Amino acid sequence: MAIHRKNAVLLKELLNAPQKLPEVMKTVNKTLLKHFDEIVNSFKTSYSNGPVEGTNNKIKVIKKTAYGFRNFANFRLRILLALKTSFLSMNMRREIKKATHPIQEQAA
Repeated sequence: MAIHRKNAVLLKELLNAPQKLPEVMKTVNKTLLKHFDEIVNSFKTSYSNGPVEGTNNKIKVIKKTAYGFRNFANFRLRILLALKTSFLSMNMRREIKKATHPIQEQAA
């Protein structure tokens, strides 16, 4: 209830209240107290590391299914192809476009 309401004071009271808990729950309680500041920060912001975790997972799958790449450049290109909407991929496309379509100077 304290987490749903994003109430740090209520959460702290619940975690510090003397209770008879099973051993497993004591471990959970200790972990929540250890990371209390981070939990309260998550109340204030809505940031998530989900997109980063998803990207890491895609890279691991590429690495696993490839059985190794001959060189790092090929591995990097395969990742950029798979992550076509990522910031890195967009930068890479811009770099490739510059390299393949150089600005031609007009003769004056």
